[in-house]
Amino acid sequence: MESKKEVEVELEEIATVESDKEKEDQKEEKKADDVEEGNIYTTLTNPSEYEYGVPSSTRSYTVNKDTSIDIHRKLRVYRIVSLVLFVICVLLLIVVLVLVMKLTGRQPCQKVEQIVTSLPEQECSLKTCQEVHQLPQPLCRDCGKGWLKFENTCYFLSQNRLTWQQSREECQRKGGDLAVITNERVQMYLSKMGNLHYWIGLNHSGENEWTWINNTVLTVRYWGDTSFPGECAILAGNEPPERSWRPSTCSLYLQYICQKM
Repeated sequence: MESKKEVEVELEEIATVESDKEKEDQKEEKKADDVEEGNIYTTLTNPSEYEYGVPSSTRSYTVNKDTSIDIHRKLRVYRIVSLVLFVICVLLLIVVLVLVMKLTGRQPCQKVEQIVTSLPEQECSLKTCQEVHQLPQPLCRDCGKGWLKFENTCYFLSQNRLTWQQSREECQRKGGDLAVITNERVQMYLSKMGNLHYWIGLNHSGENEWTWINNTVLTVRYWGDTSFPGECAILAGNEPPERSWRPSTCSLYLQYICQKM
């Protein structure tokens, strides 16, 4: 009897296993059928997974209202700051344009001579330029390009060569005349600045004494070798200043020194 019961139990277990196996086979066949039919979704084995399959219309979302308010505030502040910066840039641009117009609208110092020529004994000096146009010092030139200033007098040492008469005419064209040396300071300065032979505003005709072109009498003399013939005087820049004058023929082509007040 006992052996018969054991046999029955074994048969029941075998039947249960076969039943489970059939169920699994059925599931596998169903999955295969779903794949063939294009249904990629399978039945969830875990009931807790059902919550992810809930349609979107049934889901609930929560929005943080405080975060939305902060974002709107930040955007508003950003727009205000941008507007303020734009206004500042526009104002700075206007200021720059006004300054440029003021600086470029003034007359240069070279035109001051035309303004002050109607005034007696005035020139385009630094003081006059400052008074007329209120310009900074670097923009003003007392004497002009190529001129040297010494003791309120302007001197021009030429590079080209002309006769004595041609040199004087050229100096007059520049607004001056040949240099007149009346003291030791001017003599030392011109001798130091030039190292060539220059015509100066000293001459004589016939038996007349040496006189300056402004008809002043020759008082201070710096003659060197006077053995050369001639009616016009030159300053030899390569000679010692105390004896650098010498006579020369007026038709000789030499450099020259102009002077203007």
